[in-house]
Amino acid sequence: MKLSRASTYALYGLAYLAAQAAGRRVPLSEIGRYNGVPEKHLGKIFVILKRSRILASSRGVNGGFYLARSPRDVSLLEVIEAVDGPLRDDGCLLTRKPCQDFTACRLNLFWKRARTGMLGVLAAATLSDIAGPTPALLKPGKRFSRSARRR
Repeated sequence: MKLSRASTYALYGLAYLAAQAAGRRVPLSEIGRYNGVPEKHLGKIFVILKRSRILASSRGVNGGFYLARSPRDVSLLEVIEAVDGPLRDDGCLLTRKPCQDFTACRLNLFWKRARTGMLGVLAAATLSDIAGPTPALLKPGKRFSRSARRR
């Protein structure tokens, strides 16, 4: 499974919000600048997260985005599925067609177990788990810039 760019942006933006002081409203421009994400694109993603009741926002001089729930109560799987839709079983690794007989192909038996394990990890992990300081390798503002993608 590969995360879409939109769900990756969502997770980085939410991790930044989860690391803020409780109740702090953060402008979209600050979140985008910190993560090197285009503000317009991030805004579209945050609208989806608001509809999913993961985010809330307020307008005005001191307005901005904030988490609608505690970071401990929002799983990474919930975020990914809010942005990308339900993660579906892709079936056969080779043909992408539904697999009818797992006994005929041992590869798909292992793929099914790996996928189930991955979904379990994403369901158990929360925004609290990914909040915090950015590792030195991921410098603020450089994470998703065009020059960083070309390297």
